[in-house]
Amino acid sequence: METIGNLIQNQTKVLPVSNQLSSANRANHKQWSREQADMYWRNQLVVSMKSVSPAFTVDDSNRQLLKALYQWIWGMPGMLDLDKGLLLHGPIGVGKSTLLKGLQNYAAKIARYCIGGADAGLTFQFTSAAEIALLFAEKGIVGLNQYTDRSCMHNLAIDEVGREPMDAKHFGTGINAIQTVLQLRYEQRYCFYTHMTTNLDPDKEFSQRYGDYIADRVKEMFNVIKIEGESRR
Repeated sequence: METIGNLIQNQTKVLPVSNQLSSANRANHKQWSREQADMYWRNQLVVSMKSVSPAFTVDDSNRQLLKALYQWIWGMPGMLDLDKGLLLHGPIGVGKSTLLKGLQNYAAKIARYCIGGADAGLTFQFTSAAEIALLFAEKGIVGLNQYTDRSCMHNLAIDEVGREPMDAKHFGTGINAIQTVLQLRYEQRYCFYTHMTTNLDPDKEFSQRYGDYIADRVKEMFNVIKIEGESRR
């Protein structure tokens, strides 16, 4: 998989020119320094989080994580494995979904500003585990193809894993939809990112719900990140 850093070799010098600038000012617009660009994009990560939750604030509970996410999405060596997706777990209300949705907005903003709106494998779709289970119930295994078939697969974030029904049924045929999706996406883990949020403890509860096979492969697919702190709701 290619990170944004791989795809945009000069990413630290790329900055959007505001549409509010006059033509003359645009013509005179100069590239920012590496430090200015870095500061701009770090700030935009926070802006993207606020676009999801206006009350979002940077504090001691998330400052290091935001730094790690910034390094990860730009392909910089840091605390996270660049070849793995993100699994955010922790109690209800600590901001797991906000972080992942904010990161989705941030990736889309980078793609829009740096490569003219082309996706180039940088962005990801966002859905919930319950929606995936419902899709199977409505359409059967064909309904899951968009998440599991390599020909139409894409980077994917699955929200609230563990809150979906365990046995989704389509005309009497039941499967554990998330278990199936994760198993098939595991085979394509070097081509497509998978991200998740969950209230479950991956070390203790995944095997009970999704089986030992999935529990064993979680650390191969994901940077497992525990989100702590007080409820932000």
